[in-house]
Amino acid sequence: MTCDPRNPFTAFCRKAFDFLQASETRYLGIGGIAVGVVGEARTTGDVDVVAFASPDDAEALIAKAANAGLDVKPEVERERLAATGTLRFRGGPFQLDIIMASLPFEEAAYGRAVKKRLFGRLVPIPTPEDLILFKVLAGRDKDILDAIGIVRRHLARLDRRYLEQTI
Repeated sequence: MTCDPRNPFTAFCRKAFDFLQASETRYLGIGGIAVGVVGEARTTGDVDVVAFASPDDAEALIAKAANAGLDVKPEVERERLAATGTLRFRGGPFQLDIIMASLPFEEAAYGRAVKKRLFGRLVPIPTPEDLILFKVLAGRDKDILDAIGIVRRHLARLDRRYLEQTI
């Protein structure tokens, strides 16, 4: 995905991916950006990732995010992390949503991921099957529509057996 480097969303995405890389956090892009690559393009104003981090590493991300120039309220993020296993860092009107991996499926999806160049950065993106599973697990209407778009685009090549066994 190439975008005008002067675009504020492009700048935010670069900052978010640079932050994840600099913090040595393993992650998978799973939100609207990944859907645009794997499924059918849609608008988004955030970067959604599943991160593979220990509880201590997740806690350390809060301080690292502030040092990277992201807007962070440490106490709010500590509470969010404890309650939901997620973090949210802002940059102007945009946000980086980090969901801490907690399922064996997520680790397997990371092992099958492919790196795609997005916003000038190499970003690990799940296979179509794994992104469908992430979307079905999330279960929101928007996520189900994303899953349908991925199926539409990849129907002839989907590993249906894998999908059935994993679900």
